[in-house]
Amino acid sequence: MKALFKKELLFYFNSPLGYISIVLFGVFANFMFVKDIFVYGSASLRPFFEIVPWLFMIFIPALTMRLIAEEKRTNTIEVLMSMPISEMQIVISKWLSTVLMVGVGLILTMGLPISMYLLTKQVGVRLYLPEVFVGYFGLILLASAYISISLFFSSITKNQIVAFLTSALVIFFLMIFSTDFAASILPKLLQNYLNYLSPTTQLDSLIKGVLDLRSIFYFVSVDALFIFLTVIGLENRQ
Repeated sequence: MKALFKKELLFYFNSPLGYISIVLFGVFANFMFVKDIFVYGSASLRPFFEIVPWLFMIFIPALTMRLIAEEKRTNTIEVLMSMPISEMQIVISKWLSTVLMVGVGLILTMGLPISMYLLTKQVGVRLYLPEVFVGYFGLILLASAYISISLFFSSITKNQIVAFLTSALVIFFLMIFSTDFAASILPKLLQNYLNYLSPTTQLDSLIKGVLDLRSIFYFVSVDALFIFLTVIGLENRQ
């Protein structure tokens, strides 16, 4: 498992895909926040934490689309399965390596809280640090859930583009369950239920600096569900 994890990680660092995806994510995340920094009118990174999930919607499927789909296309999946490792170890290795890559992308945004902390300190305003730490923790949880979803869709096709599009669409629909658009077209009872299923709803308390165990349980459950489905799919492959 350790060897496979290292192999997946090295692919990202030895491939233009890894560098391009990470750099583009860092640039867009910083730009989307900085361009309106004076509009927000408060020393808070909450607007940044609200932007990132939408960037993840494209960034994460782009990173994960090849993980299993490419193995199937090139028939290397059979070689992988013949190794003395289980399907669960294969899936966990690919999932963990991508979570780490997303973590690297988030590191590229750390200049924002550092700069804001130094600037607000000079004018006598305090940046609420628990909000920053818990907010980044929430983004890691959100990313892990998106990765598990995208990994599942990569496992059910040989086409990377299909894997990317289906992952992005499913994540998009999950996200809009918490928007005003969904509230305006869905019955209230249904909307309340779907709103709870939206990952952005679960992220909301975390980006406020509150460690909500219900939200943590939600993200862990999504990870477990889609990792399990991916493993089952590999075990039952034709």
